[in-house]
Parts: sequence; C-alpha cells; structure tokens
Amino acid sequence: MVRFIARFLLFLVFLIASSGLAKADSFQITFTGNASGTGQFTTNGTCVMCSPTSGLLTWVVGIGPDTGANAFDITDDGPATVTITYDRTSNSFSSIGTFNSENMDFFILFSNDTWQLSTLNGDFAGTYSVTPTSTGVPEPPSSVLLLLGVIALIGLVARQASRASIGRSC
Repeated sequence: MVRFIARFLLFLVFLIASSGLAKADSFQITFTGNASGTGQFTTNGTCVMCSPTSGLLTWVVGIGPDTGANAFDITDDGPATVTITYDRTSNSFSSIGTFNSENMDFFILFSNDTWQLSTLNGDFAGTYSVTPTSTGVPEPPSSVLLLLGVIALIGLVARQASRASIGRSC
C-alpha cells in the first residue's frame, strides 16, 4: 500500500508541476480614429491563430456608441464572431465583420491594424493596437483540486496508519 501511495504521489506532483505550464494570455486593444474605444481579450496562451473555436477565450470591444451593455463580444453577437481571428505572430486581428446583437451595428477588424464601424448614426474608422496586460494568468483550478486530493489522501493514510498502530499496541 505504501509503495502504491508513493507512486501515486509522484504522479500527482508531476501533474501539479505541469499544470503550472497552462497559462492564459490577457491583452488590451486600443482603438483610435473618428471614434475611440478599448477592448480586452484572452487566449489559451498556446494558439498561434486564435479564434473563438480555437484558443480565443474572451473578446469584448467597446467603441463609439457600442459600449457598456451594447459592447461587441463573442458571447452573443452572432455566428460571424467565430471568424474573429487574432494572429499572435503579427499581433493583429482579422474578421469578416460581426453584427452587434443589441443594436445591429456592424464592426470589422482588418489585419493591417485598421477597423470600421457602421451604425445608424454614421460610419467610423481608425486604427487599433494590441498590448499584453500581463505575462500570463495562471489557470489554478486543476492544480488546486489535485493538491486537495493529495492532502486528503495523505490524511487518510495517516489516519489508517495511526489506527493500525493503536490496534497493535492493544
């Protein structure tokens, strides 16, 4: 039993150590032009061409009249949001454009760091820049759960060992 627990603990230590490699990247987008705004997005930290179906975890943009509850996002702004792609090598976006589900405004990002927004109140355009907001956001839930399991297992083994030694001393 002790040999099994030792092997299991070594395996868990390896899993916990390797879970530290999982990092999400967080970025800020700044929009300038005849309307301005900001946005944020996160990736899984490993994708090269990140899209909502491949590594782009979150994406929210508030620009011009489309801010607050009317911000663009990949949660509810229609099927075209799956074409939003962040190219890590060029640090730029591209998309075929997406409609805002709240007001039907149309927003498009180009790979040459420019953007366009079409609204009922007029058209807006400009440039954007992408900057990292951190070197990586750790993803702790899996490692925390594994650590709690290891602590519980050690407690169980210690309890059984103490009961066994009490039983032998009687």
